[in-house]
Amino acid sequence: MFHRLDLHRRHGCHPDSEEGHGHHHRRRGGRHHFGGDHGEEHGRGGRGGRGGRHRMFEHGDLRLVLLALVARKPSHGYELIKAIDEASSGLYVPSPGVIYPTLTLLEEQDFLEPITSSNGRKSYQITELGQSELQNHQAAVDVILARLAGVGRGHHHHGNLAEGISEAMNRLRSLLRGNVMRADLSPQQVENINAALLTAVAAIESEMNIAPTAQESE
Repeated sequence: MFHRLDLHRRHGCHPDSEEGHGHHHRRRGGRHHFGGDHGEEHGRGGRGGRGGRHRMFEHGDLRLVLLALVARKPSHGYELIKAIDEASSGLYVPSPGVIYPTLTLLEEQDFLEPITSSNGRKSYQITELGQSELQNHQAAVDVILARLAGVGRGHHHHGNLAEGISEAMNRLRSLLRGNVMRADLSPQQVENINAALLTAVAAIESEMNIAPTAQESE
């Protein structure tokens, strides 16, 4: 099991307080500890059988991951999202609604500081206090990163198809992300693409013995 860095309890804070709103209390000049992360952090391929989604990170883990990634190279939010996506073989892609509030909190805790990159984007670099915090939790960081890197292999060994289709998932996501806003396609082309996607969904549902979705069955 992973080290639960929920030291917020020592400060009398509820772990779910202000969750998802991105509002944080600024505490300068003292020690800062990791509490709960904002938003839900579940694996994209984390459905096991008929059960619910598996939590990818415990409370505080995402903040440590972000600190570790920024310590390697100053980065902006999208670069960090992409780094976690690649580290998990596409099984977990954190949303901007999770990443940016966490980066803001790390900045408020003086663990990260903003810099302006050459392309004008707001990037972050780790501070001395952040380096110290990272060193204090290095063992936990190593475990979290190892879990993230091995999540695809773990699912594969337990019969999950995530690793086997990761390349297809990544190609489809990249294709749609890069072209979804295109306005130069004809109505017929859009209809053909939509039909191709629906055909693929139906074929996958049939292969997996899954009943058609509600929209298809109506």
